[in-house]
Amino acid sequence: MYKKLACVFACACLLVSVGCGGNNQKATTTQNQVYLQLTDDAGRKIVLPKKPERIVALSPSYLEPIDAIGGQIIGRPTAKRGAVPKSMEKATEVGHTFNVNMESVVGLKPDLVLASKSQHAKFISLLESNKINTLEFQMHTYNEVKGFIDALGKIYNKPEQAKKLCDKMDAEVKVVLDKLPKEKKKVVILFATANSVTVSGSQSVAGCISDMMGFENVAAKALKGNSEKTPYSMEKLVEQNPDIIYITSMGKADKIQKRLQADFESNPAWRGLDAVKNKRVYALPEEKFLLNPGIHYPEAVEFMAKKAYPEAFSK
Repeated sequence: MYKKLACVFACACLLVSVGCGGNNQKATTTQNQVYLQLTDDAGRKIVLPKKPERIVALSPSYLEPIDAIGGQIIGRPTAKRGAVPKSMEKATEVGHTFNVNMESVVGLKPDLVLASKSQHAKFISLLESNKINTLEFQMHTYNEVKGFIDALGKIYNKPEQAKKLCDKMDAEVKVVLDKLPKEKKKVVILFATANSVTVSGSQSVAGCISDMMGFENVAAKALKGNSEKTPYSMEKLVEQNPDIIYITSMGKADKIQKRLQADFESNPAWRGLDAVKNKRVYALPEEKFLLNPGIHYPEAVEFMAKKAYPEAFSK
């Protein structure tokens, strides 16, 4: 079901209406038979016989979009303080998104569970055996976020609120993109851990935004299919010689940036890259680029754009 869609750079004269990657959700309603029929991001066709009243969300990224359109939930994942909308603070916690307590989920007797395709697929058979409808979503790219919001509008019967939210995000993204010079910079997006460094493509948040800004991701050809990350040789990176290096990693962005800049400058291979010589190595904050920014996607777009073109945002 899942199809890879190319990201495009939004022209200054047009309203940004799409982002990166695809969301192929289809929703139909039939009179006097079912409330809603949806095809989720895992390709599963789910029929909701009536409007869901007891919804459990398994990912923290789902909470703000649900709250923003006026939806409610009865169960949610455990999340950091400040990450949970006030309207959802009293919802029953069902464990962390990576370690969901399914006994708690089933015990809430939900009529719909909103799950992550990448994190919660292993729970689908259990939920189905308990006759609990479940929708799996993928939320990395801008299109996927907007597709999720659109689906929420149908689920909660709040299509106007969902459209208004998507339109607001599009307008905010357009304001940023309209400020960018018409030039194509070469970039690479690295995901750094203690043991390895991989490159990210269009199916990651940073890769999607890079495409939206019209950048050339020098590692894009190495990412086959819908792969989000893949190993990449230092020799190939030196050959491509990007103008900017963006780093995604766990931890404080400023500390990561200082450490990696120092590491790169001390390594002869890295030191020869234009991005390193010109000090154009930027760490991206994990809350906007490793975790999905959701309705804050425009803020993530602005963050990357300001790093690339600080002069365009100085006024």
